[in-house]
Amino acid sequence: MDGLKHFIDNAKERLGSLSFNQKVMLGAVATASIISMAVFSLWLQKEEMGVLFTNLTPEDAAATLDELTKQNIETELTNGGSTILVPENETLRLRVELQHKGVITNSTVGFDIFDGKQYGLTEFLQNVQFKRATEGELTRTIEALDGIQSARVHLVMPKPSIFNKGASGATASVTLKVGRGVRLDDRQVAGIQSLVSASVENLDPNNVRIHDTSGMELSSATQDDDIGRSETQLALRKEVERHLATKASGMLDRVLGQGKSVIEVNATLNFEKIESEREIFDPANTVVRSEERTESNEPATGGTNENSLTNYEINRTVEHIVSETGGVTNLVVSVMVDGHYELNEDGSEQVYTPLSENEIGQLRRIVSAAVGLNTIRGDQIEFVNFQFQQSDQYGGSGLAPDWIGIGTQYGGKLVLILLFGILAMALKKNLGSVLATAMQPAGSRSSGDFDGTSEEQESFDGIPEIDDQIMDDIQDYASENPERVAEVIQSWINDIDLGPAIKAKAGE
Repeated sequence: MDGLKHFIDNAKERLGSLSFNQKVMLGAVATASIISMAVFSLWLQKEEMGVLFTNLTPEDAAATLDELTKQNIETELTNGGSTILVPENETLRLRVELQHKGVITNSTVGFDIFDGKQYGLTEFLQNVQFKRATEGELTRTIEALDGIQSARVHLVMPKPSIFNKGASGATASVTLKVGRGVRLDDRQVAGIQSLVSASVENLDPNNVRIHDTSGMELSSATQDDDIGRSETQLALRKEVERHLATKASGMLDRVLGQGKSVIEVNATLNFEKIESEREIFDPANTVVRSEERTESNEPATGGTNENSLTNYEINRTVEHIVSETGGVTNLVVSVMVDGHYELNEDGSEQVYTPLSENEIGQLRRIVSAAVGLNTIRGDQIEFVNFQFQQSDQYGGSGLAPDWIGIGTQYGGKLVLILLFGILAMALKKNLGSVLATAMQPAGSRSSGDFDGTSEEQESFDGIPEIDDQIMDDIQDYASENPERVAEVIQSWINDIDLGPAIKAKAGE
């Protein structure tokens, strides 16, 4: 008990000898340490959560939560209530158990509706179940596509009749719910139309209507044949131009360097589809088609009479010609290239030198061969050589560095690192002084004279040496301003906190 009391008294004495700023700093450090330990302990005690089910309907989510509440299982809801989290070590067991109990129901049924034994169904009920199964299978297939969260398919399949030959074919409507930030382009919508029409008998793709959850029709653009054809042609043209430009620029980059050339290709494609049929007759080449001979006897004369009939067929050739679509009819290639950069005589800066005519001619032939230029059909190439404005005149690497992008990317991180470093240095300095003062013996701070051997005098180490000139200036200033010098010395004594004994000697 005496040792504990002595330790407590010693600690109180040490704390009492600290200044106000040192006490505040020590209290802040102790509070931050306690809070950090408490947060870390809570984090260690918190059990890791795992995903039990995702993309749940409100009905399935409510049923699942009721069952988990009965079992006293800790749960969390995320993603707007469609995802349920439970302790990770319980996910597999609960998933199997809830599926076995039928808590999670899948409202979309397919052809598995016919798995059970069914007796006494009328033809009408069989047709209804077949339609329902087809809709369910299509829904499952569409929901498996990327970006589709949920889908709903409705089919209208008219009953065939021998009395109504002009009846319309089947129709379908599809409602899609896409993910956040997902936008279906026309080709994806056309693909879904093709998928549905190919799965239903007598269903034309134009009779498949696709909408989103806001009611907007997505299939309207694909219904217009002219618009769809124009978009396809434009996409094909861009693809051809991009392919040819990539081939040519790849060769120039190897020769001139990265960023030393720009190539644009303008391609004209032939999208006319012409079907023609031609018949060619060749009178010079004939063949016998049929020949007929008759013989008759004349009793009066006793002779024989012969008659023959020969039919000839003229040689005929029938040609069915379909012109090629999507072929290249004309190319216009524009090429811009940079020149050479060489150091001047003193080596201080680089001087731009244009390409020679021989080099330009070689590069022109390279580009012409790469894109398949054909002058007979009217293809053209424009080749220009001049100095690029973005050239790096000192490094010769092609493009100047993006200082704005670099500053935006790393500026914030650099400022945070500097602030953290300043805060760490300040904390280390104050904390070091607090710990050094707290670890000193109590007697060394309360007793002793200001004779140069005490601990307090160590705080004055590091003062530079004072020569005679500085000493004379100080004496002159002190003689002229004695009151100001006394105030300065008094403020030093108060800030240094020399202890009660030294302060008493100083007249405080």
